[in-house]
Amino acid sequence: MVAAAMFVLLAGVAVLGGCSSDVAGGSDSAGSAGADGSASTALVADTAGMDFSYSNRDQDAGYDEASATRIQLSGSTAAVEGEGATVEGSTVVITQEGTYVVSGQLEGQIVVETADDVKVQLVLAGASVHNESGPAIYVKETDKCFVTLADGTENALSDGAGYVLEDGADEPNATLYSKADLCINGEGALVVDAAYQHAVNSKDDLVVTGGTFCITAVEDALRGKDCVKIDGGTFDIDAGGDGIKSNNDEDATRGFVSVTGGTFDIVAGDDGVQAATLVRMAGGDLTVEAADDALHSDVEALIADGTLEITAGDDAVHAETVLTVDGGTVNVAACYEGFEAEKVVINGGESHIVASDDGINAATADATASDDAAGASATGSTAPTGDLPAGDAAQGAGVSTGEPPSGDLPQGEAPGDLPQGGGMRGDPMAESPNESMQNGGMPETGMAEGGRGVSDSDCLIEVNGGYTVVDAAGDGIDSNGNFSMTGGVLLVCGPTDGANGAFDYDLEATISGGTFVMVGSTGMAQNFTNGSQPFSFNAVSGQAGQSVAVTNEAGTVVASFTPQKAFGMVLVSSPAFAEGGTYTLTVGGTVAGANADGYTEDGTVSGGTATTVTASTTATGGMGGLGMGGGGMPAGMPGEGGQRGGRMM
Repeated sequence: MVAAAMFVLLAGVAVLGGCSSDVAGGSDSAGSAGADGSASTALVADTAGMDFSYSNRDQDAGYDEASATRIQLSGSTAAVEGEGATVEGSTVVITQEGTYVVSGQLEGQIVVETADDVKVQLVLAGASVHNESGPAIYVKETDKCFVTLADGTENALSDGAGYVLEDGADEPNATLYSKADLCINGEGALVVDAAYQHAVNSKDDLVVTGGTFCITAVEDALRGKDCVKIDGGTFDIDAGGDGIKSNNDEDATRGFVSVTGGTFDIVAGDDGVQAATLVRMAGGDLTVEAADDALHSDVEALIADGTLEITAGDDAVHAETVLTVDGGTVNVAACYEGFEAEKVVINGGESHIVASDDGINAATADATASDDAAGASATGSTAPTGDLPAGDAAQGAGVSTGEPPSGDLPQGEAPGDLPQGGGMRGDPMAESPNESMQNGGMPETGMAEGGRGVSDSDCLIEVNGGYTVVDAAGDGIDSNGNFSMTGGVLLVCGPTDGANGAFDYDLEATISGGTFVMVGSTGMAQNFTNGSQPFSFNAVSGQAGQSVAVTNEAGTVVASFTPQKAFGMVLVSSPAFAEGGTYTLTVGGTVAGANADGYTEDGTVSGGTATTVTASTTATGGMGGLGMGGGGMPAGMPGEGGQRGGRMM
């Protein structure tokens, strides 16, 4: 058994060098239910009442070695030098407040069981503990336990695949398990190999302020019921369930995950980060590869700072009610949908999103789960396969295969013309809009079938600042309610197929500031309904990699973008636009001074194909809201001129 314990330590040290493997085991990747089978029912998050702070002792890993009790582990037993700890066979029991320095190897367990009003500091200084039938470290009772990773040391905790529990009990369930508040700090290293369920689990708060971690878990890696707060450390996480999770859905001030620092490499078989009330990213550098959502909150999510590199089988960032982006850098290399919530508010930051379905989606809070289930499989499939069904069979599906349609994109339609063979989801207008539109301009089928796309005035995508780039095979911007832009930069490359649109909203879309450049197919193309800042909708086509640039009379670029897919329409708005002003839209030119996205607001363009366009605060092309955006309907049709009355998605 001593040899086995030594192997655990040596293996842990070796793993720290690379610490990567395939995801072990599996978990409930469908929906937001956790490994314990519970599904969150929280409907509010009291962010004002949440404690995101760290105590001085959380962040200070110091200790007085001279006065500390020393515990020397040795095979299946241990020796204690000092007060407050006893050895019972292969179990070390800490019974008093104090600091305990632990080193050596143990095939057994360390238990903390003190009065509930004292604090214990457990310093791991080259310690390896393996328990085949339960947690390696079990904090049964205390006020708060600090696990300090001594500087320059490497430590390892591991367990077996089967725990011996009391009759009817399902806990403890983690290699490092605590019934009290738990803080991990220090500058040492810790390897956790969780073969039973979770790696680290606190039934109260879990706080981490430092350390180097290599964690492999059958289910969740870092789990704190009341909250998880991380302010520093380096984390290499391979979890069969969630990477980081808080699951208290009974207290509006609890159940949150807050990250303010640290470097993370997370591979998760379910969600990368999951919270019952709030996911708060206020710092740190995270690389997340998740089979389900990279970041998921059952209520709210906030991205305020830090860097996120995301690959997700389902949503990149999902919040049931409100997702706010105030800052930080988000790069989504692949996902099903990018940002999703009932309300998506972008105030700052820099985001790049590549999605196989919608780039940014606002959907009714209690419908988003069913929406996701309709769009992605429980195993994280990123898009349905095969062709979209023809005609009414496609109604309400709101999905895209992510593949370009056969044949060429419509070329050279006049801005006011309806695209051929359709334009309305549901009943394709293959003959004439007058023949397929009845009852004041509504599609004959009325409300959209299925869970997707039912209009809701609570749904909103709002862009007030930041720099956001979207490349979507489905809808680029999809709101089941409204869209509003007051500032910032939004560049959108929409789908190449006609069953989706770069712009898809159900009620109103307005713009009063910011730079907006959108390209996509013409089949479902929508315009703004209105705005105080002029915009211009144009049926102008181009190929993948060809720049789109709008210049003023002086030849200065006021907005530009280089989409990576072919397109048949361009919708653009700029603070430089004047009502009724004419500008030159150039496709395929060389734009001087543009960034990697082909964007600039102050440059020049040479070559390419130029078209004169007009900017206005009145829609004159494409479809707008529940009606047409003007110019696209025959005279006298309901919904003409951007009024509601003709379109339900």
